[in-house]
Parts: sequence; C-alpha cells; structure tokens
Amino acid sequence: MSFFEDDEEQIEEEEVTKDGKKARRRKPPSGPSPLVRVIVILVAVLVLVLITSLGIKSCLNNKKVGEYRDYFNAVGDVVKDSDDLGKQLSDMFQKPDETVRQTLEAKLAEFQVASEDQLARAKAIKAPDDFKKENEWFVAAMQIRARGLKDLQPALLNALEARDNQASAAQVSHATLILLTSDVTYDEFFYQRAQQVLKDGKITDIKVPQSKFLKDPALASQQTAVTVLERLKGGPAVQVTGLHGVSLVGVKAKPSGMALAADGENSLKASDSMTFEVEVENQGEATENEVLVSLSLTAPGRPSPQKVDVRVPTIAPGERRTIELTGLAAEANSQAALLRAEVGPVPGETNTQNNVGEYKIAFS
Repeated sequence: MSFFEDDEEQIEEEEVTKDGKKARRRKPPSGPSPLVRVIVILVAVLVLVLITSLGIKSCLNNKKVGEYRDYFNAVGDVVKDSDDLGKQLSDMFQKPDETVRQTLEAKLAEFQVASEDQLARAKAIKAPDDFKKENEWFVAAMQIRARGLKDLQPALLNALEARDNQASAAQVSHATLILLTSDVTYDEFFYQRAQQVLKDGKITDIKVPQSKFLKDPALASQQTAVTVLERLKGGPAVQVTGLHGVSLVGVKAKPSGMALAADGENSLKASDSMTFEVEVENQGEATENEVLVSLSLTAPGRPSPQKVDVRVPTIAPGERRTIELTGLAAEANSQAALLRAEVGPVPGETNTQNNVGEYKIAFS
C-alpha cells in the first residue's frame, strides 16, 4: 500500500452479539490519514526550498563580498603607490638639500610620469555596481593628483629662476594646493561614502584603503613654498625693486569675438575644442618675462576643472598683449559653467586683485 492510499483492506475482527451470533467489525486503520501525509510532504518541500534558497543567497553574498574585496585590494595597490610618491615629494619639500637641488628636474618629471601611470591603473579598475559612483570620485582624486604634479614642475622650476620668492611661491603653492585637494576629494567623496556602503550592507571584514598624498597640509601654503625656494636656492632671494604688476584686461570667445561679461551670464555654442583670447597689460615699471596666462573651465557635474595655460615671453611696461588659448571642451548643459582667467603674478607684484576674472557661460 502506498503512502497516499487509504486503507481499503482494513483488518476485520469477529465479535459475538447479544443473540449469540457472530459478526465481523472493521478495525480502523492504524496509520496517518491522507491529509496528514500531504501536510507532512508540503512541510518537507518548504523546508527543502528554504534550505536551497538560503544556500543560493549565501553563495551570491559570498561572491559579492569577494568582488568587493578584489576591488578594494586593487584600489589599495594604486593609492599605496600614489602615497609613496607623495611621501617622496613631501620629504623633498621638508628637506631640500644639495641632492634634491641636483636631481630636482629629473625627479619632478619622474613623479609626473608615475602619477599618469597610477591614473591609468585607476581608470582600468572595474568597480562593483554598488560602488560605481564612489569609484568616479576615486578616479577624480587620481586625476587631481596628476594635474597637481603636472602644474608643479614648471611652477617650481620657473620659481627657481625668479628673483622674488614671494611672488613665484604663489604659483608653487597653487600647485601644491591642488595636491592637497586630491586628499580632501579622496577622503570626503570616496573613502567616507564607500565606508557607508559597506556599513549599510553589514560587511565588516573589508576595509576601505585610506590615502594621504601630502604628509602635512602646511606644505600647500605660500609661506612654506617661500621657505622651500630659499633653501633650494641656497639662501634668501634678492628682493625685486620698483613697481611690478600685470592685469587681466578681458577675455573674448572665438570665432565670434564676443567679449565675456563678468557680471552676467554669457551664451556660447558648445564645442570639443574652444578658443579664447586673453588680453594682458603690464601696469608696472619694468619689462616682465615668462608671464603665466591660464584658463580653467569648471563644468556642471565634473569634480575637477579643465585647464590650459601659456606664457608670454616678454611684455614691456604699459604694453598690452593678446594671448590665444585653445583646448577647452564643453557640452550643452542647462546649468552654467564657470570660466576662470588668471594672469601672473609676476615677481615683486603686490596687488593681484586685477589678475583674475570669472565668467559664467551657458553652453547650448
């Protein structure tokens, strides 16, 4: 008899009635009823399904955790190399001895190449879906570091040729400030947010790697840059005499020739290679050489600005020069982008309020 069949062949028992006759009585089945059997089977099936689903969920969770671990290991490898680079640079700034002076240019070039390689490695890392947004900030931090080192090389080398450490130190501290910004970007937008994702997922055995490029934030100050330049030059610099200063006259967009207004919103056509004309005036009493002219464009949704710059070889007192800069790209956007133009400063310049202009541009 099967598990589902009822007991058709029930046991019969003989019994004697009151009148002395024998009668047969069926004995009730001793096994469980069909309904009970069905319930038992359903419970067994549910338990099996539950165990199976829990096993699948556990496997999927283990796979996800494994992907997280591989991802943060890859990130850790990049930031370790990047931090090692920052430590070398910090040591150079804190102990600028004779060896540093002799190898400075080669070291700066080496740092720049290494940072570009680290950026490429960062871009090649495939982030898990849960960390896509955070990974964009990780890559942005590496881009900012590469940009800072790219700016630092010419700023520092030019500063070593300048007579006035105070003015030339401004360009050096500007580059180191970019490097410091990379530390803030990494911590605030990658490290903290990635930690929160792991916390929300109740994952405690994976650590997000920390990163710090500059050992001391004070290295980004202008006064530190002055001290570094004095040590690299072997002593305090010769002070510049007389009136020195350049100013930003204005910025025009090409090919339209439209002069950008600083007190309103400008409208331009989006392009992957825009050209601007920057007019510079020497308001001092001496001829200035190698005057830096730069443009940076900060677009909505982009954490780091694009930047292009050129140097004016020479500009006489009272002379105006128009410099053409190209290479910035912009896409159409409902929100305005910010274009920042900056000239100088030059050695000995004390008033830099007219060196900078900012322009809001709506690209269509």
